[in-house]
This record gives sequence, C-alpha cells and structure tokens, in this order.
Amino acid sequence: MKYKIILTTLAIILTCLTTFSCKKDREADNEQFCTLVNDQNFDATLPLVDTFLATLDGNNQEESLQKLKEWLDAKSCVNTSSILCNSCIKTLPAQSELSIEFNVNGQNVTLTLDISMGETLKTLTYH
Repeated sequence: MKYKIILTTLAIILTCLTTFSCKKDREADNEQFCTLVNDQNFDATLPLVDTFLATLDGNNQEESLQKLKEWLDAKSCVNTSSILCNSCIKTLPAQSELSIEFNVNGQNVTLTLDISMGETLKTLTYH
C-alpha cells in the first residue's frame, strides 16, 4: 500500500513536470515562429515546420498533413490555414499545398506552402 502511494505521487509529479515543460516548448516555438513571420522572414520558418514534421509518424501522410494544418492554426500569427490539395502535384515524390493566412503586424498575408510528400513530409517553399 505504501509503495502504491509513492508510485502514484511520482506519476503525478512526472505528469505535471511534462505538461508544464511541453507548454513552455509550445510557447517558445510559437514566439520564434511568429517573430519570423512579423519580420516577413517566411523562409526562415521552414526549418521550424520541418522540425515539427519530423516528429510525426510518416506512415499516414494525410493524417500528417492534417496535423501540420492544426499546428499552424495554433500559432498566434496564423489566422487560418487550409489544405489546398494532397499529393496533387505529380512529381517524385508528389507535393501537397497548404494555404496559410498570416497576421503580419496587423496585416493579412496569404501564402501557399509546398510540402514534399516523401517518406517524411518536408517543406519546399512558400509562394
């Protein structure tokens, strides 16, 4: 009984530490991403997007593309994003497109993000 209480307490502590740590990471990620957006340095956001994409399971590309959309929508400097097409550009590997409406210092800027749909999704460019 004594060990069960100790283990339960440790589990609660670890859960709290993980939750708060992840929240700080998300806030820092949002701040860094949005600073680059506000500086209109959109290409500099590509490595941040690629870092996120690398954390996803590459087995389900449609689900990964949806998670990317949700990740972008969670950014304070993104008004909205939408998947324009999934593997619609017939290259090797195929490419997908996401439309992203950014809030750049109070102004709306819409760009299209090209994603390579290889084994691991990877950003290509904005246009």
